[in-house]
Amino acid sequence: MAGDRHTEQNLKDELTCSICCELFREPVMLECMHHFCKACILRFWQGYQKVASCPQCRRESPSRTFRTSYLVARVVERVRQCITEQQRRKLQKQLEDALKSHQIKLEDLVQMKRMADQRIYTIKENSEALAEKVRVEFKCLHQILEEEERATLAELGKEKEGAVLMLKMHIQQLEEGISELKKTMESIHQAMSKMGDEFLLEVEDLKTRRIKYVETQPIKNLELHKEKYTGPFQYKIWKRMLKSIHPAPSLLTFDQESAHPNLVFSRDLTGVTETDIPQVVSNSSKRFLQCVNVLASETFESGRHYWEVWVGNKIKWDLGVAAESVDRKAKVKLCPENGYWTLRLRNRNEYSAMTSPLVRLSLENCPRKVGVYLDCGEQKVAFYNAEDMVHLFTFTQADAHRFCPFFSTCFSEGHQNVEPMRICHLNL
Repeated sequence: MAGDRHTEQNLKDELTCSICCELFREPVMLECMHHFCKACILRFWQGYQKVASCPQCRRESPSRTFRTSYLVARVVERVRQCITEQQRRKLQKQLEDALKSHQIKLEDLVQMKRMADQRIYTIKENSEALAEKVRVEFKCLHQILEEEERATLAELGKEKEGAVLMLKMHIQQLEEGISELKKTMESIHQAMSKMGDEFLLEVEDLKTRRIKYVETQPIKNLELHKEKYTGPFQYKIWKRMLKSIHPAPSLLTFDQESAHPNLVFSRDLTGVTETDIPQVVSNSSKRFLQCVNVLASETFESGRHYWEVWVGNKIKWDLGVAAESVDRKAKVKLCPENGYWTLRLRNRNEYSAMTSPLVRLSLENCPRKVGVYLDCGEQKVAFYNAEDMVHLFTFTQADAHRFCPFFSTCFSEGHQNVEPMRICHLNL
């Protein structure tokens, strides 16, 4: 094939005009036997002032004569046809290749469009489902608020009726007192109009007559309790609403029986920190021995639950949810395959979701309080910055017979990480 191409190229060179460097068009032969295009040689000689010569060998041709080379013309025409056919085939091959390439790209784009359309449908469907869920949640909140409003207004109405009733009773007593005083005053006026001996007897009688005692003030302060319905009124209602909201933050405590020996707890079992000196603890199959981990005393196998953990300025920690069945004796990787659904902090600001492989999280604000949401029914574990409720990450397909809130203070690193980890409780 390489030899054929070389021969073909040599033939094309032989049939190429040295003036225009193209295949001969109307080839003519000079007396020196060199060939040129007729138009090319005439154009070349046209600007020649001296004796004309061959552009290739410089042999003079005073008569400027040449003759048409029909043989060369036929060969050139044959070669041009071959070249045209080759170019046509080459172009056809290029167009076919381009068509195949565009067809593949078209199929890819159509598939991408189909997927985008499917995503739009899915997003709309999920959005509508979420919107319905939001409406239901707000309906519950509205119902709680309406019930609180009815109860508060009923309480206010009851207090108003009680105050009005007592004041009416007081008014009745005042009216009775006024009537008695008027009668007594009338008797005094009548007695003063008599100046006889009987006057002294009537005066003595008036002096000894007992006048009915009437309270000049209500028995108790009947002014409505304005401060009860003003002041931080919305906050008071909010605190009362929290008792009806679900899930409200769970009042968790640490399970000392599961704790690593180097962990020390607050008296109320809501705070934990790591110490260099192991504590004297009981030998329990529930205890973590390789890492400074601890579980909550409360476990969950159904329902929705939420709790908040104060991590403050700790430089590293792990927290989330663990299956009750996790291996507590061995040092294992925290990942869903091993029964852990956790968030991790390392080096003060490197946050990761402990998936396989782990997912680095880019957070605008470093959370000092982390919220953990567990939905046993939907097999979901979600994390939030509990200070502004910004969503951080969600695990799906969290499957376990029983779930346990999980905490790890991590080692103190020479007092750099000694700040306690605390479970937050709302004092309602």
